[in-house]
Amino acid sequence: MIRVILFLGFLALVGTPTSAQLKLALEGPEWLGVKEWPVSGRQGILIKQRLAFGDHRTDVVDRSWTCGSSAVSGLAAGVPGDDQFQRIITSEWVRKSQTLYFEMTDGRGNRHRAYSVSKFKSKDLYVGNNPNSVINIFGDILGIGDDYSNLFFVMIYDSLASQRWELLLDNGQAQQKPKEYVGYLSADAQQYYTIRPLSKVVSKKGKVGVMPFGSAGFEIRRSDGTPVAAVSLIDKGIVYLANHLSPDEANRVATACAALLLQEQLE
Repeated sequence: MIRVILFLGFLALVGTPTSAQLKLALEGPEWLGVKEWPVSGRQGILIKQRLAFGDHRTDVVDRSWTCGSSAVSGLAAGVPGDDQFQRIITSEWVRKSQTLYFEMTDGRGNRHRAYSVSKFKSKDLYVGNNPNSVINIFGDILGIGDDYSNLFFVMIYDSLASQRWELLLDNGQAQQKPKEYVGYLSADAQQYYTIRPLSKVVSKKGKVGVMPFGSAGFEIRRSDGTPVAAVSLIDKGIVYLANHLSPDEANRVATACAALLLQEQLE
């Protein structure tokens, strides 16, 4: 669905189906001189798929990291690798290939692991004993009801599993209301990022246009509004990382960007 929306946007802007002619139009002085990192591994044969951009690369993307009838309904807390954690996704999601797992490294010892699920209902997200869950913190802002079912959810852990970040994106709202919608990546109520759809694109000739509907990528900002990353979903993808990030933060948001790039391949 995302690719259909992008393709129609390309036609409206440049009159040709060649998506390589377009890039995200990043606005604001904060983006001046920012390095853009083309993504490799997003398209083509997805067997033993790996993504890479800049210094950041994933191991093999696993679309079946839980299996069998032991999977239980709902998501629970746990530590990556233990028995409880391996059962946090329902067997139904596994059968439909709606789960992803990968590890992101940067070559400097920073590692983050991502566990994700798509197209689930918000009532299936077990958050009762986790006050720092993204739904518990931002549920009212997001306007999510118990039966909301077009959500993309990602858990990101650092190498020691000492800190857990949760990403929540409403795919429907992000495409239908890109100028208004805001998603979140949060560790708690004080430490969080906003994720906003981007609708402006620029052609190789410098022509800036607005997608007639839908979005072409996302921008990630800290809670104080400082931009840290952007990710283009056009063609093979491009990731933009701000120059001021620490290696750990850069790898964390790179992991979030990789999850956003991979999610449309879930069915």
